[in-house]
Amino acid sequence: MKKLILPIFAIITVISFNSCEKVDTPQENAVIEAGARRIIIEEFTGHYCSNCPQGAAEIERLVNVYGDQIIPISLHAGDQTFNEPHIDPVTGAPIHIIGTDTLYSTDFRTTDGNTYASTFDPFGLPSGIVSRQNGATATAVSQWESEILAIKDIPQIADIEITIVYDSLTRIVTADIETNWLTNAVSGNNYKLQVYLIEDHVIDWQLDGTTDVPNYEHNHVFRGAVNTTWGESITATTQGTSTTETYSYTLNSEWNEDNCEVVAFIYKESPSYEVMQANIQHVTDH
Repeated sequence: MKKLILPIFAIITVISFNSCEKVDTPQENAVIEAGARRIIIEEFTGHYCSNCPQGAAEIERLVNVYGDQIIPISLHAGDQTFNEPHIDPVTGAPIHIIGTDTLYSTDFRTTDGNTYASTFDPFGLPSGIVSRQNGATATAVSQWESEILAIKDIPQIADIEITIVYDSLTRIVTADIETNWLTNAVSGNNYKLQVYLIEDHVIDWQLDGTTDVPNYEHNHVFRGAVNTTWGESITATTQGTSTTETYSYTLNSEWNEDNCEVVAFIYKESPSYEVMQANIQHVTDH
């Protein structure tokens, strides 16, 4: 079944550049060992959170240790004190200025991210949810690795393959998400397919301790849910079945397509939310 999803909040100004070349070759994800579990870490963070660089550093350490098995997602959501842009709510003018620099004026928040924060209610920033274990309970930075170790070798119920075609003229990302079931789904569990868009190498302000860092590199920045906030139900969940869903998403003109990635994962419906398998793929060729 093919589906075309164009989220209204994602279709912002689309700009065509005559100098751009259209990318026609699909980008296919590198295939990891069949059945190997890929683990997502949904990190709740904020650009005005003085301790949040510690969470980012731990994310990068875990990626260095466990490699492609870890898929980080950084949600600028939760405590609004640490996430609100420093602009006048009436005039829109920056209110935190040093010399000619306007600090913390970028709004990294998203409607979907705020919904996840409201639903999962992280206790503070930084905090993270590792594959939404234990009812999607957010935990402290120091607990992330132990939660990874608890699940990383569990055989998985399905694999996910992502194939992407990016049109640089329209800035439309088209993603084919194929799910291959390796075993029969557990009776009584309902599963959903969720697709996100994230962006790496976003250079902007970040409070680090007491220091205002002007050129901080924000990675894994959550930009939005491609197939609605909570994804879509998966109906074919018996061993040996394979289904492919196709989604299209228009990139914001301010995002760098070379730094964007599509994340897809299968999770149990509420109240569990546990993520069973995931995968990630660059929007453009790397």
